Order: sequence, then C-alpha cells, then structure tokens
Amino acid sequence: MLVRPGGIPSDGGWAFELKYDGFRAIVSTENGLHVGSRRGWNMTERVSELRELPPGLVLDGELVAFNEQGAPHWPLIVERVLHGNTTIPVTFIVFDLLRVDGHDVRCNPWSQRRTLLEGIWSERRCAQLADVFDDGDVLFDSVVSHGLEGIVAKRKAGIYRSGHRGWTKIKNPSYWRRESEIDLMQRQRERNRVPVRT
Repeated sequence: MLVRPGGIPSDGGWAFELKYDGFRAIVSTENGLHVGSRRGWNMTERVSELRELPPGLVLDGELVAFNEQGAPHWPLIVERVLHGNTTIPVTFIVFDLLRVDGHDVRCNPWSQRRTLLEGIWSERRCAQLADVFDDGDVLFDSVVSHGLEGIVAKRKAGIYRSGHRGWTKIKNPSYWRRESEIDLMQRQRERNRVPVRT
C-alpha cells in the first residue's frame, strides 16, 4: 500500500499516524524471517534482531533509527541499513497487518486489521506499534512544532491494496530533508524524460 500527497481529510472516517523517516519494509515471519524493501531488496541480514518477532505474521512498517532526542533520524538508519553499522539500534515501527497464521487479512477494513494487530501484539525490544490518532490537525501541528517529517491519513474502512496509493501523506513543509527530496524528484524526472523525435 502506497501513499500520495494531499491535505488533511476533514471527515471522521480517517485515522492518522506519524510519518516516520526511515526504510519502508514488509516483514514476514511465516517461514523464518524475511525483511523486504518496497522495491524488493532483501534486507533480512541487515536487521537480524527482528528474529525476535513472533512467528506466523506478515507486517507492514518502517525501519527507524532514533537520535538522542528520541526522533527518527535518517542519517542513522542509512548508516545502519546501507552501511551495516550494527552499533546503531533499529526499531521496526509496525503500522499494518497483512497475514496472520496463514490468513490473508488485506481485504479486512483498516480498523479491523488494526484491532487484530493490537490483539496479537506483545512488545519487543526491536519493534513497536505505530500510535494512532483521531485528530489529524492537532497531530500535524504537533509534528511541525517538533520538526518531524509529517503524518499519514488512512481510511478506517479502507482495505489494503498492494501497490495502490490509497493512503494520504501530509508532509511538514519545513522538514530538514524537504529541499533535498524535491531536488531528487526533479532529477529523477529529468532522467525519465523520453527524447522527442522530430
């Protein structure tokens, strides 16, 4: 399930979570541990502490490293995952449940998947559940005041559609990485342009 940019929804059918600055990951414990990136990179050996997670699950979430102030810190998670620095602790922030004990639950509404997830969850040192909020405006104001990346809005009745941009991201315009992200997107667009033949 992917995100698309947008504004904060105003009706009551939405739940809101923090947008963590890390590496998105699908984690499976159905046949041992497998940690895959959004683009299919096998990250399992880079985050071996996730073997503490209970068996029989497929989870969606974000691999995050926190700085001394307790905020997600992009350079730290890059150093850990891309450069293999195991002295940096990693935390898997779990925000969705896709399968449990062989049962695919992606067609369940988000609210039911969240209830299932809360019902089976027990805290691990390596992982924690994403907090959920009802008031997107209040959460976004807090995110901006603390210099965090943004928030994600999810329909409570929404099913999980892999590859579909069904969640909405609302990014903090003053987040420290914002300008570099915009520059990267512009460079990617330039590379993807097809020359026009005359």
